[in-house]
Amino acid sequence: MSLLRALTAILGIGLAGLIVWAIFFSGSSSEGLHGDIWQQGGVILTLPWGQVAMADLYVGFVLFAVVIGLTEKSWVSAAFWIAPLFFLGNVWSAVWLVVRLPDLAARLSRPDWPTS
Repeated sequence: MSLLRALTAILGIGLAGLIVWAIFFSGSSSEGLHGDIWQQGGVILTLPWGQVAMADLYVGFVLFAVVIGLTEKSWVSAAFWIAPLFFLGNVWSAVWLVVRLPDLAARLSRPDWPTS
């Protein structure tokens, strides 16, 4: 379990690093702000595969939000974890998994799950 949590944390940190790189270090210095998400995102969304990728991303967020909603013990806790998901993306998913993985694994290994 600790290996899976460590791997999840490494992947989340790696993704966060990639986001920082895209924001500050990608592109040439003549472009102004490097990796301007609004300008470059607008271009990506004009492409069919860019639209598919964004739809896939947000459908994945919704599906992961369902998992969070079903596993959190209260709606307040679920809202705390779900709301940032649509802005922070899979970095936030990785944080949730690192925090909740031991409890999630214990729940899934119970023979009476999900009826209890």
